[in-house]
Amino acid sequence: MSDELAGIWPLLALRITTPRLELAVPNTDDLLNLARASRDIQPPDEVRFQQAFLYESSPLRERQLLQHHWRALAHWQPHSWDLHLAVRVDGVAIGLQNMWADDFATVRMLETGSWITRRHQGRGLGTEARAAMLVLAFTHLGALEARTSYIEGNAASVAVSRKLGYVDNGHRAVSRDGVHVVEHILALTRESWQARQVPRIQVYEIAPCLELFGVD
Repeated sequence: MSDELAGIWPLLALRITTPRLELAVPNTDDLLNLARASRDIQPPDEVRFQQAFLYESSPLRERQLLQHHWRALAHWQPHSWDLHLAVRVDGVAIGLQNMWADDFATVRMLETGSWITRRHQGRGLGTEARAAMLVLAFTHLGALEARTSYIEGNAASVAVSRKLGYVDNGHRAVSRDGVHVVEHILALTRESWQARQVPRIQVYEIAPCLELFGVD
């Protein structure tokens, strides 16, 4: 990526590092690795938790993954944005961490979602990736609250959220594959986050991006 291109679209230079991970807007190699990683997120007999396109057959799944990323960039506005960051281990993208918000400058509330390929699950990498995004949200963007949700039965997702200090914030009925399921909503306040100890996390090249997030 050239400095000139990042000067036009600063998000391309945004980078977050943790003890084991690097998060960045996906480049071409990342997108190819994410397409590969999306083939094995969870066993085929489990309830589907992630976005529907991740369960499509190949190559429709890979195509929609690319479209989802490009659409987020193409529709980006300071009042309505969806940040997708590739989660890299040793330089290879193994999953995706994203956060999105509407009218963030006013409400200072955002939501997060993520997935990691199955062979990298169970090692705390999902927790580390979420913590990285929360440092960006609370420390650098001035968020007051972060929310996430999980489908009833998704023990791994709720475990990550509880570990980071989220608390219950209601529930609602939703449809997954034509089946009625319960989606639980969790919330984390700025004060609760600041009271916690988190891994060493560094955010780079955030200042030029602030106006894109609607932040002064």
